[in-house]
Amino acid sequence: MNSKLSQEIKAFALSCGVDKVGIAGIDRFNESPEGLHPTDFLPGCKSVIAFCVRLPDGAINASMRTFEDGMYDLHGIYGAYGYVGAPNYELLFANYKIARFVEKLTGCAAMPNTAGPTHGAKMMSMRHCAYAAGLGEFGWSSLMLTPEFGPRNRFGAVLTTAELEPDPMYNGPKLCDPEKCHICEKMCPTGAIPPYEKGSERLVCSGGKEVGYSQINWSKCRLMCHGTRAEFNESGEDIIPRSVTDPLDSELDAINDYFNRNPRQNFHQHSPSWKCGNCLSYCPVGSWYERYGESGISGVNTDKFIDE
Repeated sequence: MNSKLSQEIKAFALSCGVDKVGIAGIDRFNESPEGLHPTDFLPGCKSVIAFCVRLPDGAINASMRTFEDGMYDLHGIYGAYGYVGAPNYELLFANYKIARFVEKLTGCAAMPNTAGPTHGAKMMSMRHCAYAAGLGEFGWSSLMLTPEFGPRNRFGAVLTTAELEPDPMYNGPKLCDPEKCHICEKMCPTGAIPPYEKGSERLVCSGGKEVGYSQINWSKCRLMCHGTRAEFNESGEDIIPRSVTDPLDSELDAINDYFNRNPRQNFHQHSPSWKCGNCLSYCPVGSWYERYGESGISGVNTDKFIDE
């Protein structure tokens, strides 16, 4: 493995505007689900270069204003600059530049991966790539946390047949303690994130390190994120009829069935998925209080959701 090549590639990635970058060897993906292993995308893949961009605090503020002040029409700023818009295009071009640089430098193939669902391509899990490359660890919310920014990042990855020197897995201070911190659970408007219960985790193993995160009820999450009920959108109307199902007392299979039958074609993603973001916005990891609470950007006291 060539340490100098790895350092050159990481330095170039940072010059493309990403905020963190790490490299994972292919052995860290031994537990990947069928069809989602890096070699399913790029035969002969030996390394995965993962990176992230930090979301602007001001874009997170737009999400907070929605829930703290009822300013639903401001939430599109979060959609554009904190979720499906600018961050994904920033990652899109970084992917392209990094892949081309790797091919020129090494003579090996490099596959850029799409950032976000805006381009309709099959995707690997960018958060699992970031975890394998040592950028951070998972929180109970299932979001990938970096120590610098918490969950307020978006991730990208380039696959390559070049054998690069991998970075160590994250071994810093534990970032999320769901036994004590219940912020993501309590801030979820539909209860999609369950309370922590030992043994209920979804376990992920990479590089010999095992981590667990919550088994989210994705139907409840979609109900909120897609703004499908009157109380969750600016129109004041139900997008999914209440007769379809009771959103809080069922498994909500009917919600997914409804989306499959009625895709919304007027958005990049067919239907928006950025009308919430509370688990991302209010997670205390990444100097949350200094950046949001103490600065006055947020008026929510999340201390009450943390056990001493």
